[in-house]
Amino acid sequence: MSAAEFDDALFEQVSEVVSPGTAILTLSTKNLNRITAVERKGVWVETERSMSIGSGPQLLPAWMIATAWARLCDKGELSQQELLNELNVKRSAFVCALVAKFPDVHIRSTRPTVLELQD
Repeated sequence: MSAAEFDDALFEQVSEVVSPGTAILTLSTKNLNRITAVERKGVWVETERSMSIGSGPQLLPAWMIATAWARLCDKGELSQQELLNELNVKRSAFVCALVAKFPDVHIRSTRPTVLELQD
């Protein structure tokens, strides 16, 4: 397994909260994202824009979700700004919305988006 793929635990966790057809709204702007597939290498996502222009789903690489989850577990909280600016995760709004679906994750605020890990 490479760093470009989910480990077993995170793959299982992601698979439990989303599956093909799942719609996720980003937390602050409520933009629609539809999951088309969950694979070891990441999650395939269609946005309202990609649906409207017919460009098809884009792969959200597993490392982006793994990075967000690791930081949240390490610090107990994670902001979308931190994810975007410090960790260089470009699809930060979607990643936050996905991670917010995990058990034990609480949405502290949506403007700005801040998640925290519950004990």
